[in-house]
Amino acid sequence: MSGENEYEVGYKKPPVETRFKKGQSGNPTGRPKKKIARELNPGKILELIDNQEIVVPIDGKPKLMKKGEIYFRQLFTKTIKGDLPAARLIASAAAAYFRPEAEGPWRDGICSCARQSESVTPRIRLKVPTS
Repeated sequence: MSGENEYEVGYKKPPVETRFKKGQSGNPTGRPKKKIARELNPGKILELIDNQEIVVPIDGKPKLMKKGEIYFRQLFTKTIKGDLPAARLIASAAAAYFRPEAEGPWRDGICSCARQSESVTPRIRLKVPTS
């Protein structure tokens, strides 16, 4: 009898044919590499959310609008109804949008919206009382 025939297969004694070969790993592909987490960029995520378009009924007709536009329409409605935090948010957004560094309709180095506001809004001079 040969040595293989005498081998008893059982608990903790696998068949010789199914054992790992000498020099061969039990996990040839190895452990999966750790996934590198993408950098979390909140600005891009917010931009993607704001640019999503959804259907909104306006005057009984469905209209396709971006979420950002819907949010600002709701904010303006709240401001008109007298919501002070909403008014502050609108004012701060307008200040950031209409600042000189903001992108907008530029011509001859001057923003056209700034030109319009200067012609419409009169300059106020305060008189300081002298004592």
